[in-house]
Amino acid sequence: MEITLALLAVINISFIVFLLLKEWGSSTPRARKFVSLFTLGVFPIFWGLGVVVHDLKQVQKVSFCGKCHVMTDYVNSLNVDDTEPLSAVHYQNNWVPQEKACYACHTHYTMFGSTNAKLRGLTHLYVYYIKGAPEKIELYEKYENRECLRCHGPARKFAETKAHNLENDMLEQIRAGTRSCLSDGCHDVGHSLPSEEEDW
Repeated sequence: MEITLALLAVINISFIVFLLLKEWGSSTPRARKFVSLFTLGVFPIFWGLGVVVHDLKQVQKVSFCGKCHVMTDYVNSLNVDDTEPLSAVHYQNNWVPQEKACYACHTHYTMFGSTNAKLRGLTHLYVYYIKGAPEKIELYEKYENRECLRCHGPARKFAETKAHNLENDMLEQIRAGTRSCLSDGCHDVGHSLPSEEEDW
């Protein structure tokens, strides 16, 4: 897609150069107006939409998240040799699409979840480049159980796991969101980070 967008940009630039030339040859005024409208109006709109669509797909990739140095440890934690951190377990067992692991777990699965994730991404850019990266990365809001239950909720294994049924209404509390999946003693390690692990 990058090559196509670049090629289209080169073609449009050649049309712009053609427009700037004083000698139009034998072209009619109607042809000049058509070329002007297409080159300066129609093409840039469609090309811009193509760039936006391409970029929106790129921001879903783990490689994109890893481009900011403050996220390097989080991306590296996907490959840590440990069965406790949720990120490593999901990534290494292919329970989330590996190319989109960050996006899969950190996008709200609601009507505008994908849009909100992209807007939060713009907030990340603002914080990173304008305010300066914080020493400790924190989520903007509480991590909701619905993000876990989207995949795990309907699974028989999830419902029958002994740890989810230690108390009479524990499973209902998890499903209702009144007991967090990330509670102490449950799945409380999202990422295994060097700053939190002595032998990482």
